[in-house]
Amino acid sequence: MSVAARKIKPVTLEEFQAMDFGDRRAELIGGVVVVAQAFPTSRHGRVSARLAARLMDAIDRAALGCEVEVGTGLDIRLETDFSLGPDLMVRCGGDAETPGEPVLVAEVLSPSNTAAEMMQKLRAYQAVETITDILVLMQDHAYVEHWSRRPGEPWGAPERLFDAEAVLRVARLDAAIPLSAVYRTPG
Repeated sequence: MSVAARKIKPVTLEEFQAMDFGDRRAELIGGVVVVAQAFPTSRHGRVSARLAARLMDAIDRAALGCEVEVGTGLDIRLETDFSLGPDLMVRCGGDAETPGEPVLVAEVLSPSNTAAEMMQKLRAYQAVETITDILVLMQDHAYVEHWSRRPGEPWGAPERLFDAEAVLRVARLDAAIPLSAVYRTPG
């Protein structure tokens, strides 16, 4: 016997923001609420932290008016709404009262991430005019997918870095980050 499928009505940003998830992290992906099943692993946290540190170093050396944020959200309105929480985000401009514009987002993949979810997130991030760099990293081994563009230009194919000896280059931030610094083993 088959069961009729139910269509889920998309949730708006306003409805999502009024919801209470307790101490759990949730995102709105294409109008669908996705609640995190567990905290990120230690490996996930180390990859995020090391990448954030290297990006902050590059920003400081280049004396850019940018900040690295960890754990902040980004609301995006398309035909359905998104409220995403990338693992880290770089914002440029702004001041003590107003955050700058997002220019880079990074997602460290967890086993629970689905390909469909990540494609929707990628599409949403690419719709933000100010974002010029999107990083998707594996947590278990050296792999970075780097989507980049110049401001106002279309997105091209991503650069894929598979080797710990590879160097991730983010031109907008004047950053050259060896993957070995992001994926080094403790000890």
